[in-house]
Amino acid sequence: MFSGVLTPEAPRHDKKCLLMRSPKHLDAPAIPQASRNGAVSVLGTGSIGNRHLRVLRDLVGADLSAIPVRAIRRSELRTSGIEVRSNLKEAVAAGARAVIVATDTSRHVTDLRTALELGCSVLVEKPLAASTSGLSEIARLIARGPNRVYIACNLRFDLSLLQFRKRLHEIGTVHAVRIECQSYLPDWRPNRDYLQSYSARAGEGGVLLDLIHEIDYAVWLFGAPTRVFARLQNSGRLGIASEEAADLYWETPDAAAISIRLDYLSRSAHRTMLAFGAFGEIAWDGVAQTVTLRLKDQPPQTAHFPQQRDATMQDQDAAFLLAARGGDPGTLTTFEDAAVAVSICDAARLSSAGGKFEAVMDWRKA
Repeated sequence: MFSGVLTPEAPRHDKKCLLMRSPKHLDAPAIPQASRNGAVSVLGTGSIGNRHLRVLRDLVGADLSAIPVRAIRRSELRTSGIEVRSNLKEAVAAGARAVIVATDTSRHVTDLRTALELGCSVLVEKPLAASTSGLSEIARLIARGPNRVYIACNLRFDLSLLQFRKRLHEIGTVHAVRIECQSYLPDWRPNRDYLQSYSARAGEGGVLLDLIHEIDYAVWLFGAPTRVFARLQNSGRLGIASEEAADLYWETPDAAAISIRLDYLSRSAHRTMLAFGAFGEIAWDGVAQTVTLRLKDQPPQTAHFPQQRDATMQDQDAAFLLAARGGDPGTLTTFEDAAVAVSICDAARLSSAGGKFEAVMDWRKA
């Protein structure tokens, strides 16, 4: 039986409802409040960097500073009470030992290298990189020192997804999984022209990298593939240079068929996963925040796990600060996990171009 509240139909929660402020993630260590505090600097203050700053200040209670890429942001940040540094070296000199890299994807590897060379542990916003090029060098740099590197795939701290993971074994051996993440790109950032966003840029945006969460948790839950078949599509409907849609297929080491649909084109946003096993099926709805278990000869059971929007980032960032001090990282995405996800993206591009299965190459040899 589920440990959550059972409902016949659990719609997405009303934002006005009183929800859990900072729920503990299942199957991961609770983070003591005293361990949440720590000197951390956020490099990059666009929409996602600004969100990290707000969560770290208002919910985690960290000693923090910001390193804006655009000089115009400095006065805005100071006005909001955020300490501003000119670069990573200055932030480290002021006491930062943990860094969140929230710059454009094209800069991630360079910024990560700089932070590691300055002796910092690092949380890199997803995706880790646009391709596997240069990742083996970073891995060697990580291996030489005590500092830790993780990637910000905050869905690993989503209560409903964690419940899906916890209950997955109840359906027995999995033979098929269908994952879908579809939404409408122009609706993502209402106050910004989507054509000017990184999502629209070839080689940096596109659904394959932008929605790499789905690839990350598919591998986390079911294992990594050795080869991938994919079809990437740009119909021209959105006028962007990157791919608007992607369909991926692979088989896991246990012979489960994984199919994933990603697109920027769907006006009604949804994020779902359905796994079929020997004893039944289990479904996750990331928008409604529900998990539904259907076992043979038993009525369906649906459990609702409501969270505030910032709860997953709050728990993720707090877990990172704890891990940076040598603590348990819980469900944080590791550098190796993220590198595998990028390798799958590389193989998907080759597969789409060639119209055939492509091997997922070892990123350490890229």
